[in-house]
Amino acid sequence: MGRLGRILVALAVVTAIGAATPAPGAAAVEFGELEATSSYAVGVDFTVALPDGAPDRLELMIRTPGADGWFVLPVDASGTRATYRWDTAVDHLTPNTLLTYRWRAVEADGTTTLSDEATIRYVDDRPGLDWQRAQLGDATVHWYGAAEAQAIRFGELVAEGVARSEELLGTRLAGPVDVFVYDSEEDFFGALGPGAREWTGAAAFDELRTIFMWLEGGSPAYLERAMVHEVAHIVFHDATGNPYHEPARWVNEGIATWSETSSAEGERSIVELEATGGGLFAFDAITEQFPIGERGGRLSYAQGTTMIDLIVRDHGEEALARLAAAYREGASDAEALEAATGTPAEELYAGFFAEFGLEPPQPIEPDPIAPSDVDRPAAGVVDEGGVDATAVPVPEAPPGDPAPAEPAGDGGVVVLVALVLAGAVAVGVALVVSRRAGRDEPT
Repeated sequence: MGRLGRILVALAVVTAIGAATPAPGAAAVEFGELEATSSYAVGVDFTVALPDGAPDRLELMIRTPGADGWFVLPVDASGTRATYRWDTAVDHLTPNTLLTYRWRAVEADGTTTLSDEATIRYVDDRPGLDWQRAQLGDATVHWYGAAEAQAIRFGELVAEGVARSEELLGTRLAGPVDVFVYDSEEDFFGALGPGAREWTGAAAFDELRTIFMWLEGGSPAYLERAMVHEVAHIVFHDATGNPYHEPARWVNEGIATWSETSSAEGERSIVELEATGGGLFAFDAITEQFPIGERGGRLSYAQGTTMIDLIVRDHGEEALARLAAAYREGASDAEALEAATGTPAEELYAGFFAEFGLEPPQPIEPDPIAPSDVDRPAAGVVDEGGVDATAVPVPEAPPGDPAPAEPAGDGGVVVLVALVLAGAVAVGVALVVSRRAGRDEPT
């Protein structure tokens, strides 16, 4: 899997903020008690007391784990109390998300006041989920019903998986891990949300440092391998964290899958079979996301795991620690691969495909857009509204040549400004992680 995430839901426009202070001589707004309560799949209610009455403008600011900034939400306020509800029945929020929030008041003269920060953890408190928990080293395992024995075993596997991944990646786990064990399919997929693939049996949300397991998601042997796999994702997240970009998806999944058994025996057979049939993916094609279909997804995992296996075979396990270190320094995928192996990425890719008797896949050139074959009405023909369909002739531009632009005029300026503003809003739309994300999608 990848990073948080990410099934994501739009909240509001992200606004750059600082610790603003009241203007000289201006009276600051006084904030009273801050409160927040939540009910899973219902909502999160934020409340603030305003002893001196409502300011001219009031905003609620929310930050989620791993977010670069705050989500800023305007709040209608009057009187001495204000409340905002985040409707999580509509906008799915992953359980165990720790929300940090504060309030901001802005007066007409520009005076800005920030409240203190507070937090609330959004928990899965659905009826029937009587959560129990136990601490096992770096892991806190949570279960309900009769799942205690399996939950304890998963906690033990976290410790084993962490030790193995730390050794492999030359790093240390940055913090504790939570494991939630679900007994039923409905409970499990209710936690993952609407974006979960139907074949998912376990999922890690790196930014939340949380793993979700479904006891019926596979055989006991599969679930044990899945736990090692998911733990490897969290250690990889810690080992490669940087402010520039996330590592290639195939690298992340390849290392996690390889760490299950320290080999790629099963995955190599998949690659061999596909190499003699439909062919293989270019690695650039599986850098951001994997295909949704089962066959494409399976091949993507297999290629990533097999490439990691070849790197270990030719350069030793220590190459993976060098790979992680390069990512931490902000290296691109190509730079990180070369730092790990001493071989340019293109040569690594070419060597991989040669291993299976293939040439590297080449980009597919798009077909040119053909001329329009729409029949135009003859001159003088009027449409149903009585308008001459040929009154304003439309010149036909040759294929590939842009149509001549008309002067914008005042109306064009208005449209241009509107498009720029719309683009700014689109870029600023806040996305709240529901996991893995884009880097973030459950696997």
